[in-house]
Amino acid sequence: MARILLISLILLMQSGCMDQKIVEELGFIHTIGYESIEEGEDIGKLKVTVSFPIAETLEQQTNTTVVDTPRESMLFLNQKTDENLVLGQVRSILIGENLAEKGVWDLIDTFYRDPVLRPTVKLSIVKGSPQQMLSKDYPNFQMVDSVIEELLKKEARLNTIPEMDILKFARDYLDDAIDPIAPIILQSEDGIMSEGIALFSDDQLKTSLPEIKARVFFLLTGEFKEGKLLIKINKEENVLFSFLKNKRNIKVELNNNQDINVNLSIELKGFLLEYQGKKDINNEKQMAEMERDIQEYLENEINEILEIMKEHQIDNLGLGKYIKRKMDYHTWKNLDWPKSIDRVNINPTVTVTIIDTGLVK
Repeated sequence: MARILLISLILLMQSGCMDQKIVEELGFIHTIGYESIEEGEDIGKLKVTVSFPIAETLEQQTNTTVVDTPRESMLFLNQKTDENLVLGQVRSILIGENLAEKGVWDLIDTFYRDPVLRPTVKLSIVKGSPQQMLSKDYPNFQMVDSVIEELLKKEARLNTIPEMDILKFARDYLDDAIDPIAPIILQSEDGIMSEGIALFSDDQLKTSLPEIKARVFFLLTGEFKEGKLLIKINKEENVLFSFLKNKRNIKVELNNNQDINVNLSIELKGFLLEYQGKKDINNEKQMAEMERDIQEYLENEINEILEIMKEHQIDNLGLGKYIKRKMDYHTWKNLDWPKSIDRVNINPTVTVTIIDTGLVK
């Protein structure tokens, strides 16, 4: 018995040494970038770039290959390094704008079905080339992977971009009552910055919202829990408003399944952090006037977002989910949502309550 235990112990120790050696030889990919090649002899093919840290130097290495399908990219990428590249630690997937316009479901479906990849891997659209973004030397930071990861977290917390992962994108794509969204990032002179929200029709990028409208978009989704919003009432008046509470309510009214009215109400309470203008914020009447000005500004912004969705026949707010609940299955399928969104009367109303004031100029 003692001999058997000794042999087992020796085998376990040898196994541990083998695992340690294997881990040292692995290249843990952190970020993968995909883009479509638009010209030259490889036109129509897929350019795939991966970045991963080198354990010995803590420096980042990037490799790029050109392939026909995402799956075959790993075979060629592994030939360009002495590391054994693996996907188990991928944190971000970047998709070039040109590829997103053609459709991304084939790519997303590959990740969605891969048991090695975590479904919470973050997804972003890159304005420009993911290869250039990952390969550039940035003077202010060493690891571009970490910068992208932290940027996505911070900006999502500030409600300028959505926090999007593979699972959520796939869920919205497969739901016939909502279209997916994704954050947009781009390469600046000395770093990486966010650029708003990408709006999809099914799996194709159709248009985008800049950061100012992105914050209003999150008011509509009910996901804007707290944060600041700069409101330009006119050329002479600017308001920096900090939201404390945001309550959104959606009611759908049907008239013989022909006339569809969606009443979208938003209630906001918050602080006036800064005001530049001629109003006396200690005067109740002028404060009430300012609340109406903010309400009017937000309603105009909301109507512009709704017009963009109607123009492109998309529903990235998920209004279809509320309409679908009011109909039987046959009526819903005949509605052909969201192509019929321009038939729907969407009535936004905003109520703003300023509960405190701050700096005044």
